[in-house]
Amino acid sequence: MGNSTYLTLGQAAEVCGWSKSAISKAIKSGKMSVHEKTSAGFQLDPAEVLRVFPKKTETSSNEQLETPDKHNINSVVSAEVNALRQQVATAELERTREREQLTDRIESLQRMLADEKSERRQLTALLSDQREVSAQPVRKGIWTWLGR
Repeated sequence: MGNSTYLTLGQAAEVCGWSKSAISKAIKSGKMSVHEKTSAGFQLDPAEVLRVFPKKTETSSNEQLETPDKHNINSVVSAEVNALRQQVATAELERTREREQLTDRIESLQRMLADEKSERRQLTALLSDQREVSAQPVRKGIWTWLGR
């Protein structure tokens, strides 16, 4: 095989989108195998480089493909949140309106009760003995009959 089928450290970094230092660390830690180490540097198999370091551009395109789905999900959730907020606002308005109606009804019933109480007192006063008592007590006895 010729030298053209293998990549240098710089070429491998360019292909996968990772830094030369990250690839070098992987070689030193044993995560990635090297075809040959020469005076010019490492000779790396392209398949081995891509196995250990998948292309970042592919990941980015996958993320770009996922982003519209995430955006659609977010927009659906946002629409649901907005709809729920509108329902809560409507319920609060309805509750306020009903509270005002009940307050008005209570006040009306209290006025009716006060009017009924006043009328009952007036009627009771008409039915009871309202004659005035004279200032001098009436004497009942024999002297009263004689004094006339």
